[in-house]
Amino acid sequence: MMSKDLKKLRSLKDIADLSLTAELAKLAAIKREEEGPKAKLREIETARAQRVHHVGTSEGFDMASLMGADSAWYRWIEKEKRQALRDLAQISERRETQLGKTRKAFGKKDALERLTERHAGKT
Repeated sequence: MMSKDLKKLRSLKDIADLSLTAELAKLAAIKREEEGPKAKLREIETARAQRVHHVGTSEGFDMASLMGADSAWYRWIEKEKRQALRDLAQISERRETQLGKTRKAFGKKDALERLTERHAGKT
């Protein structure tokens, strides 16, 4: 027959398992959120590289440069890049906080698992 203490420990361990699962899910969601700004930064770098290549290889005059559209595009692209970097920084901050919560939940689960095993071994 299982002792009351062992029953309590097992239910606490189950709760700790659920808690860890929830914290891991939150961490995964935050990591997925990072993909948006990261993809945007990759797109910006690709567009900039293509533009530099186009200007470097074109013969004669480049109409976008002549009309001043180029500098406006570069200003816009810098603004977009700064925004993506800001978004990424905010998400990274949340990720760090969540990482702390996840580590704590893992520690609790681990400790309760060991206590339960130790207690089960005594009975």
